[in-house]
Amino acid sequence: MSKEEYLKVLRQKLKKLPNEEINAALDFYNEYFEEAGEENTAEVIAKLGSPSLVSTQILAEYALKGLDNESSTAKKGLSAVWFIILAILASPIALPLLLVVIILIFTLILICGTFLLTFFLLTFSLALGGIFSIVAGFAVIAQHWQTSLFFIGIGLTASGIGILLYPPLILVTKNMSNSLAKWLKRLLDKITYRRKEGLKNENL
Repeated sequence: MSKEEYLKVLRQKLKKLPNEEINAALDFYNEYFEEAGEENTAEVIAKLGSPSLVSTQILAEYALKGLDNESSTAKKGLSAVWFIILAILASPIALPLLLVVIILIFTLILICGTFLLTFFLLTFSLALGGIFSIVAGFAVIAQHWQTSLFFIGIGLTASGIGILLYPPLILVTKNMSNSLAKWLKRLLDKITYRRKEGLKNENL
């Protein structure tokens, strides 16, 4: 494979990224090839690994950009998780290992998703139940004001708790998605490192 063919395949593998990110990556690897010299193209490719291998690393690195910043959001963390999953699925690894990794990721996402869904339903139920209780309290105020005050008080308390739980829900979602993305990145690094070492050994 020539340098031009390698970079062409790499560009195709990176098509999900913004153009500026693609161009920056291609410029970097083009310079890498040029510094090594045309006569060393085969050695450079053996050192880097296949375009698929390189692209998975680039995709994963892009996904983790800015996750440690205070301005990062839960949405960005979830997007990073999805990006790295795509990178893992696109990585050139053996099918049996890929199936094991997919099952592991699915199980982990299922556990995290169940926890977050339970948290969300609790928050939503408290807020909505509180509103209904307040409405019911006002509905019976003419018949029995003591009962009305009781329902309104319960409703205000439940709604208040639900509203107070919303910021922690967002924070937990953000931290959990960020942690999951970073764990998936470490898993991808291990997979691609082993693959890269195997390619090096094949070329020795």
